Amino acid sequence: MSDELLIEDQSHYEISLTAGQAFMAFVLLLLSLAASFAFGLLIGRGQGEDRLVVKKEPAVINEGSSLTAKKPDLGKIVEVGNAGVPPAVPATVPVAATVTERRDAAPPAAETAALQVAEAKPVYAQLLVSADQKTAETLAATLIDKGFTSAYVERAGAQFKVRVKFDSEAEARAAEPKLKEFAKDVWIVK
Repeated sequence: MSDELLIEDQSHYEISLTAGQAFMAFVLLLLSLAASFAFGLLIGRGQGEDRLVVKKEPAVINEGSSLTAKKPDLGKIVEVGNAGVPPAVPATVPVAATVTERRDAAPPAAETAALQVAEAKPVYAQLLVSADQKTAETLAATLIDKGFTSAYVERAGAQFKVRVKFDSEAEARAAEPKLKEFAKDVWIVK
């Protein structure tokens, strides 16, 4: 009797689908996978900026641009006409003779200083290259807390570089001993 119960409990079920039903099941599976992928992208984009400790490029204040005086536009088109009557053809302002004199004169000291600031290329002190993003971000945050406000993390492929931006090589060399407190090796890079 126990053999009879055992045979009866062993049953097999067969599912048969037509070609149309199998195709619809495949399409629904693909759509659900695409929807979950798109949803994951939306969530990932929303959290990317919030988790960063330091942005890639720090804000740069260019003091040289505020030193230069605003020059008047001598070749500007000006509309000439009567009050209430629209002008037919715009006229141009004649070019002043002082323009040629200004070219020959030496530029003011403020403009020269502004040009030197603009021509100076930034120099970077690199403290760390790591595959671990958290380590790099922690070091950059520590540097910012200790007064190096231009410190940032730069991604280079699968590696993360911790750098501090300086205006000149002399500034970078002067700060090198202080930076060695945070990292054993400090590289000055252009």
